[in-house]
Amino acid sequence: MRIFVTTVSIIVAALLITVSTQLNADQPIAPHVELQSGPLTPGLVLDDSPRPIHQIRLVVDATLRRGLLILDGNRPEFDEFGSVVGGIQTPQVRGQGNPKLITELGCNIKIVKEGPEQWRLYSIDSPNMRTPLRIATRGPLDDSGPARLIVLDRNDKVSTVVNCTRYGLVIP
Repeated sequence: MRIFVTTVSIIVAALLITVSTQLNADQPIAPHVELQSGPLTPGLVLDDSPRPIHQIRLVVDATLRRGLLILDGNRPEFDEFGSVVGGIQTPQVRGQGNPKLITELGCNIKIVKEGPEQWRLYSIDSPNMRTPLRIATRGPLDDSGPARLIVLDRNDKVSTVVNCTRYGLVIP
């Protein structure tokens, strides 16, 4: 009887941890900082989206542990000089894309390791994500400085690096 109770306790604890992790990733966040790629042309192919991605945004809460990963499948529109005039969300151009082409994934963010010159590597995990993603920043996530989204392949090797801009406050 003791072995049965202990086994049941372990199973219940494991289920609670799994459920709480999923709930933590799915709850709305209070935006604190946003990392945003420029227009990606050609689009980036990820397992998590049915079409190529033309912009990636990561909105992070004040704890720097939870976020919302936004994969935008809208094609950017440019003027004759190459300036973005529509399609994706940028601080200068808002709301002109098709919301059906945007995938939003709640995620958990944790530091993986620190490197030279104050570089930090963070993992981005979500129960709904299939593509392994990392964020590399110089300094903390909410500091100024360079930031890069790193896409890993199935063997955990870097396959794509996308430079991002950090905004201290999210623009609605």
